[in-house]
Amino acid sequence: MKFGKRYSKGTVFMAMLHGVLIGVAAVAVIGLLLAGTKGKDDVKTSGKELAASGPAPVENSAKPDEEPLQLFAKQHGAFSSSESATLFIAEDPTLSKAAVIKAADKYLVWTAVGLTENEIDSSESEGTYRKTFRADTSSCGAIGAGKLREVLMQTEIAKINNLDETTKEGKDDDKTKGFYKNITTITTFTKDLRVVRLLLLSQYSHTENCVKITF
Repeated sequence: MKFGKRYSKGTVFMAMLHGVLIGVAAVAVIGLLLAGTKGKDDVKTSGKELAASGPAPVENSAKPDEEPLQLFAKQHGAFSSSESATLFIAEDPTLSKAAVIKAADKYLVWTAVGLTENEIDSSESEGTYRKTFRADTSSCGAIGAGKLREVLMQTEIAKINNLDETTKEGKDDDKTKGFYKNITTITTFTKDLRVVRLLLLSQYSHTENCVKITF
């Protein structure tokens, strides 16, 4: 397992330049697209008048007593800051689909998340190993991601895409629609369910901060 280390200014500059030239920022692009989607939704929402009865209740499909979901990740490193984890990814062209996961005060670099151990391969020569963890999504309903747990448990892309049928009929609030837009963005980028789960967990543990990762 690799831990964070100090880098000289020259190393940082070359790593950043290298990342730009060979396109290892693919996942960063996904992050920007997700942020852009969120920004548009916020502007749209702020321009509307709230009804006298107040905003529509946000969907929350997670049960209060629901156990955290056990999952398995392919881990490449653990760092004390988001910047160090991001730089580590930029230095390695093979990590083009890696993402940063926040767990307590650590920032982890993962490249895949599976429902079973067999979905995750590890290699000592690569410096990777299989990490068992639990994801508590019970707080995500408050930001419109109440079905995150259900999405993470899916075994077919088609079933994930079918979950947004109600949004096409205008039955969901803007926050929930934003959640489904994030899913559409990610599933357009990749059809690998292990990467789909990874990017969703990165978005909602690191950026949206509603998923709690424990070991």
